[in-house]
Amino acid sequence: LQYLLVPARLEAALAELDTDRSGEVDLPEWEAAIESALKNKLEAKKKAREAAAAAAQREIAEFTAHFMEAAQRCFELIDKDGGGSLSIDEIVDAVKNNAEVIKFISNCGDDNLMFLLHPPRLKKALHFLDTDQSGEIDKEEWDEAISRGLAKRLEQLAAERERRERAAAAADEEFSAGFLNAARDVFIMMDKDDSGTLTKEEILHAVKNEDEVQKFLISCGNQNLSDLMVPSKLEKTLAELDTDKSGEVDLPEWEAAIAQALANKLEQRAKDRAEAAAKARAENEAFTKEFLNKAREVFELIDKDDSGSLAIDEITTAVKSDKVVKDFLKTCGDETLMFLLQPKRLDHALRELDTDGSGEVDIDEWEEAIRRGLSKRLEQLADERERRERAAAAEDEAFSAEFLFAARKVFMMIDEDDSGTLTKDEITTAVKANKEVIDFLVNCGNPNLQYLLVPARLESALVQMDTDRDGHIDEGEWEEAIEVALSNKLADRAAKRE
Repeated sequence: LQYLLVPARLEAALAELDTDRSGEVDLPEWEAAIESALKNKLEAKKKAREAAAAAAQREIAEFTAHFMEAAQRCFELIDKDGGGSLSIDEIVDAVKNNAEVIKFISNCGDDNLMFLLHPPRLKKALHFLDTDQSGEIDKEEWDEAISRGLAKRLEQLAAERERRERAAAAADEEFSAGFLNAARDVFIMMDKDDSGTLTKEEILHAVKNEDEVQKFLISCGNQNLSDLMVPSKLEKTLAELDTDKSGEVDLPEWEAAIAQALANKLEQRAKDRAEAAAKARAENEAFTKEFLNKAREVFELIDKDDSGSLAIDEITTAVKSDKVVKDFLKTCGDETLMFLLQPKRLDHALRELDTDGSGEVDIDEWEEAIRRGLSKRLEQLADERERRERAAAAEDEAFSAEFLFAARKVFMMIDEDDSGTLTKDEITTAVKANKEVIDFLVNCGNPNLQYLLVPARLESALVQMDTDRDGHIDEGEWEEAIEVALSNKLADRAAKRE
């Protein structure tokens, strides 16, 4: 079916589809092809699910190990006397003064442990945690709470991962379609005689004269395809691609190379997402800690009489006059809490919050609304992050292609004798007289390349780049330096976005 898009393969594709040799593709023949396509798609999805499941197991194991290590560390930090149990005084001191303890408990997943950070809930939380009512939290009681917290955090992790995988699958599907279309267009551009095969002459012409071909090959993800750009590697690369030794690269051989290129690109995208997921977890934890701290501060600001519950008069006064309270409620994520700021919705909002009909909003009712708000805000944060990451990935992909294309052009400009290597004389001449070379090197992101522009640093820079000590810079050594440069440029772009 895909070959229907390639003029040189159209007749052969139709012959394959037209199984009854009627000269036309009827509905059963079409459906047979579609059935085969669907089978291939489902097989690919199955493999993707298996890979995702394996990745999930690794993520769970790593998270669990880190969480349990942090929980043990937290217990030891609170247990100042090393007695193996936590007294009320030790807990109160730690949740007020120890930043590491506060950070862990803020994101531990167990409500009662988290309530230790909230003075109005402290006594009740201690009572719940101290299951044997000994007046202290022993290690077994601590571990029970930690187990509940871990289960909750793993549940949250699974939800985040499911969301991430759905987004990744859609993004990879879109990327793959664009990549394969671009690869097909490049093949057609190179295949000047529409023969369905690429000769050495066609490839040479394209990599010298077709910018679109050059940009695709240099950043396609398959080194063999990228090496078509390097004169000294062309013969070896063609031999690698030409698996049937016909002397030309036919469409199946091209597509095999493209399939490997796409697999490499998707693997890199998966690695990038894994790094992004770790950053997202850290961002969520930091946001959760800040959000809950602010929610507790707001509760205490409203609760003027320190009764542990919010009277209607206290709420009414705070939402009119307290800027901290108003600023928090505006962006808290829970509609009912936000409606407290609207006079016409105030009474209804209070009734919604006061679930036990006591006439006041107690700490449990407040925390329930705060949990809803936090969930909503984290969801919004994830949406914003997803949009940001998709835009950044697309921009970096385009930037990388342009950067590598420019780097290849600069190499070719310096390499005046087309030897595939850069001599000291060639470099010296270029960095003095060629403006395009100078402009690229000045801002390329690799100090060793930039030092080529500084006469006093030229020798040292060449020694650093000439890793095989043969007296010149070959394509491999140039590409290593460019890889460092691109990595630095992408890191700078990421830092600026943050």
